[in-house]
Amino acid sequence: MAVYKSKTPTKDGRQWFFKVYKKDFNGNNKAHKSKKYFTKKEALEEEALFIMKRDNPISKPFSLIAKAYFIEMYKKRKESTVYCYENAYNVNIKPYFEHFNIKDINISTIKNWRLEMEKKGLKLNYLNKLYVILKSIFNYAIVNYGLGINIVQQIGPFESKNEEIKKDSEKIRYITLEEFNKFISVIDNSMYKTLFMFLYYTGMRKGEVQALTWNDINFNNSEVIVNKTLSTKTKEEFKITSTKNNQNRKVKMNNLLYNQLVEYKNEVSKYSDFKEKWFVFGNTRFLPDTTITRYKNYYFKLSGIKAITIHEFRHSHVSLLINEYIKNSKEKNVKIDTAKFFLIMSNRMGHTINVMQTTYMHLFPTIQDEIIDILNNL
Repeated sequence: MAVYKSKTPTKDGRQWFFKVYKKDFNGNNKAHKSKKYFTKKEALEEEALFIMKRDNPISKPFSLIAKAYFIEMYKKRKESTVYCYENAYNVNIKPYFEHFNIKDINISTIKNWRLEMEKKGLKLNYLNKLYVILKSIFNYAIVNYGLGINIVQQIGPFESKNEEIKKDSEKIRYITLEEFNKFISVIDNSMYKTLFMFLYYTGMRKGEVQALTWNDINFNNSEVIVNKTLSTKTKEEFKITSTKNNQNRKVKMNNLLYNQLVEYKNEVSKYSDFKEKWFVFGNTRFLPDTTITRYKNYYFKLSGIKAITIHEFRHSHVSLLINEYIKNSKEKNVKIDTAKFFLIMSNRMGHTINVMQTTYMHLFPTIQDEIIDILNNL
């Protein structure tokens, strides 16, 4: 087992490699020479991974098994998803377990780690994200290297104490139409005015809006074709991939947004090098997350309206439509059909009906009046 520096590097400068021996099916030692790597450190790390796969992994460091797990995940899952999970692992899992062999991690170890995580005051959803990552690493060791049991799964996920009283209004945050109109009225920049109107009146995800090009806008049908998303949570500067649920959809625009988008495009089209493949927001380069957030906060402060996150524009869109749906139903004396409403909205928002109901059902008025009517007619 050794790491060497080749005298003939590859065209891109890789020249470090390792050479180890492993037994073939007949029990004979055979030399294995790796591909070339940029640095000695990288070659040493890959050598350690190779040896771990060759030998009994449960006597090897947990961090090596975790590294092998993430390498596998990058091959199977969307890069932005794995990138987020790997960052969470590096911050909250690796520092605690990196000096353990996986065979030495027991129930007490896991419970102590859980206590440390809870002391950080992390939200329950994030804590269970960490639980899923750790459980998956152990499952990976079971499937690939013969680890006996998954003690993480035996303990189970984090649980809420359910002691905190939470009002319905605090479950999700959003701004009303009146508040949005006050917010949008202070924006004098055409691109940002169009951007925030787009977020509010379509309910699209931030990455979906960032990835839009003018080719995705069908002005004839007044609709937006949503078939991709942009993520900066990758090893590269950014990456454009399929939508979150891998489903394409078409989102209709209301007249107000349509007219604003036409006006904005007429302004952008004046550039001599304008192309339909340009990003709608940012032109030749997408609009970065930090830039969007900075201008959002600036305009909220200028308008005097309490700021919400970019994702909460999505909540605001659903809230707006729920309010209008209830208003129109009452004016027409039509029964409020939440099942029908969420069926329609699930397609527009790119969510399952179940997620829509779980997230937004509390925004509808109570059905207690209908129940009392039934009881009164007994």
